[in-house]
Amino acid sequence: MKPQRLLMVTSLYPYGTGEAFVAAELEHLSQCFGNIDLVPIFYEPGTAARPVHQRVDLAYADARWGALRLPRVAGALLAALLRYRWVADLGSILAKPRKLDSLKELVRALYRARMFERYLADRERAGEGVDLIYYYWLLPEIQGALAFRKAGGSPVRIVCRAHGGDLYEYLKPGGYAGLRRSIVAGIDAIYTISEDGLRYLNRRFPALAAKFDTARLGVADPGFLNVQPSGGPLSLVSCSFAVPGKRLHLIVDAIAHLLAADPTLEVRWTHVGDGPLLDAVRARAAGAFAAFGARGQAVFKGYLTQPALMEVYRDEGFDAIVNVSDTEGIPVSLMEAGAAGIPMIATDVGGTAEIVNAANGVLIHADADVATIAAAMLRFRDRSAARACRKSARLHWEAHFNAAANYGRFARTLATGQGATDPATPDLLSIP
Repeated sequence: MKPQRLLMVTSLYPYGTGEAFVAAELEHLSQCFGNIDLVPIFYEPGTAARPVHQRVDLAYADARWGALRLPRVAGALLAALLRYRWVADLGSILAKPRKLDSLKELVRALYRARMFERYLADRERAGEGVDLIYYYWLLPEIQGALAFRKAGGSPVRIVCRAHGGDLYEYLKPGGYAGLRRSIVAGIDAIYTISEDGLRYLNRRFPALAAKFDTARLGVADPGFLNVQPSGGPLSLVSCSFAVPGKRLHLIVDAIAHLLAADPTLEVRWTHVGDGPLLDAVRARAAGAFAAFGARGQAVFKGYLTQPALMEVYRDEGFDAIVNVSDTEGIPVSLMEAGAAGIPMIATDVGGTAEIVNAANGVLIHADADVATIAAAMLRFRDRSAARACRKSARLHWEAHFNAAANYGRFARTLATGQGATDPATPDLLSIP
């Protein structure tokens, strides 16, 4: 029996190429809910959506981004200023630097919340009620759902996941996340994707700790293990967008450091992913490796779908995957590598330490210099010693990041309403 109705709010899914792991989660959610509607908060008109079995409701995105966007946003902001509690947020903003960035964040949060409240009211008038609203991210639209529930006395439950950039307030330009105190106070549960995220919420809102729990992401069993190279160059892979926070230039510089230090060493680096800095990284690699001839190789695969990435891991042997990000929630790219038995080298940021450890790779300091990164890479030149890492990488994935286990457990948690909930909501003004 699957009577419950679920509204799942995403950033773009099923549009765009991000949120790739929503699909695997939906397979398990569909076993626990009788009806699921997907609500992306943005999409590019005219683009095709990925095929899904669920209904996709674009009414909110169309209202927010459509032809009448400006008057709708202005009206929503005015209504939010009159209806919502935001004065405490303003006081906090005025006490911090970069006030303009935070004021913009507050304004965006207010109008988005009010527009989502209106969207839910329109759905209800159309007879499209729901039992659970599940936000895949910690979004300001949650405040709109809370206001909708309070105004109409709806019994709808409201929960969300929390990842990285949406969770850690210090990552925001002004260190302020819109309406965060009100959202955390009113929501029924927040599920972080890492223990690091859970600790952050517990420190930030200790009085509300009963609402918080960890629900890990996961990746599917690829059905094979990556074949360890038996000879040839030290083979490294990275998988990320080419954006500043991924610090791909450090990978280039570390490889160049290795090549300069050992004239007998050959290194082949494969990067999967695109992004605004890809051309710059490609040019940096070409320049840095030019002096070493064929000993330094860089291969850029560009964007690959998850199945295409798995084909690369099946067909090409890698000694280690490298991730030198300056911030993370918890990197799914490392989960994928672990599932295929590829050892990992990564910076100790966010929840990365929950994936990478001394048994399955090398965890390096968040601010590691080029020499330290290079030394971590060089450890995998000894392929006999690295075999144990490969086995441990796979075992750690099985224990902690197996999609079938994690998503099945999470779907049952959402369906039953058990887990991290707080029946008593303290007054918003009491939250620091």
